[in-house]
Amino acid sequence: MRVLVLRAAIGLACLPAVAGAQTLTLTEAQALSRLSSESPRVLALRASVDVARADVLSAARWPNPRVTFSRESVAGIAENMFMVGQILPMSGRRGFEIDAAGARVDASVSRVDDQVSRLRADLRLAYTNLWVAQTREAELARGRDRLRELAGILGKREAAGESAGFDRLRADREVIDMDADRAAAAAERARAQGILVTFFAAIPEERIEAAVGTWPRGAVPPVAELMASAEKRPAFVALQRELDAAAFSERAAGRRGMPEPEIVAGTKSSTAGTGDVGSVVSVHVVIPLFDRGHPERAVAVARAQQVRAETDALRLVVRAQVSAWRAAVIERRGVADQYRAAVGGNAQDIERIAQVSYEAGEQGILELLDAYRTASAARVRQAALDAAVREAEIELEYVSGWDIQ
Repeated sequence: MRVLVLRAAIGLACLPAVAGAQTLTLTEAQALSRLSSESPRVLALRASVDVARADVLSAARWPNPRVTFSRESVAGIAENMFMVGQILPMSGRRGFEIDAAGARVDASVSRVDDQVSRLRADLRLAYTNLWVAQTREAELARGRDRLRELAGILGKREAAGESAGFDRLRADREVIDMDADRAAAAAERARAQGILVTFFAAIPEERIEAAVGTWPRGAVPPVAELMASAEKRPAFVALQRELDAAAFSERAAGRRGMPEPEIVAGTKSSTAGTGDVGSVVSVHVVIPLFDRGHPERAVAVARAQQVRAETDALRLVVRAQVSAWRAAVIERRGVADQYRAAVGGNAQDIERIAQVSYEAGEQGILELLDAYRTASAARVRQAALDAAVREAEIELEYVSGWDIQ
């Protein structure tokens, strides 16, 4: 297994030199701009709105006219009647049904907007994962190169009889181990790159890299302010529009008790006498004796109650998420800053002191290699802590609608 890992490490070590000219470095904002309206993920979400718009067309359509032809023949006298009937939607139900369908379209649009916001947050998380994977790979490559340089020096000293062969062998083993770790980090970086490009409208031919830099750190507002912002999210707007649709549907159901007349007009001809042709006009009205829209009204009322319950549940969930992610942001910022102040600044000092102590014979090769490992691990951990801060900030931005800048 170690041989396979070593071979993979050697192969991946050659990638930067080959693909260096095909690297595309993107900032987070540039990566977000590639999540355009033409992205397959966005198009898949927007498709549901077209389905809702079809309901508006269904509600707005007029009833088809009815054509009737009848012939009566008695005692050698035949009468022919040709009539056209049209129902007139005069109760106002059709208008309320159109309004209800339109409100459902607005709800669908807002719901998709919230899903796109979630998609943008996921893209930013994928970008953060790529950044921390790059940082880890770069730090392990740096540590490997330093150890390789140390192993070369020890090899020369061993040839000159100035140091034991164990020191050189132990340094070579450490180079192999760290290169194997770097190979695993390179694989994780490649995986993070693959996840990130799935959000784009088109997969670029270049290898994507996250730009090196720092993210803004705005002051975290209190929970009440964050909740006020959260209730303006498209998810809450969608529920409000669903409530409006239920109200329109209830009003439409109330109009089912109002009859809508059918006007019938046509001609009547007879073979009696000279075969004159006359006109026929009639009005048909359905008496709402049994069907007065009670089931439709019950459905609308139940839907309104359901939406109110969903709104209360969402408000409760969002408040819990806002409180949790706000606490996570504050705590993770403190941990990352504390670690940077306590450890980040002395990583180079640890390496330098260990190197001097080894040269003076005060410490052995194991202590020197441990110092190298410790310093490298500190830089990798700092990147992971900063990424954890960014993750909490992104999630808090999504659940609350708060702009970190």
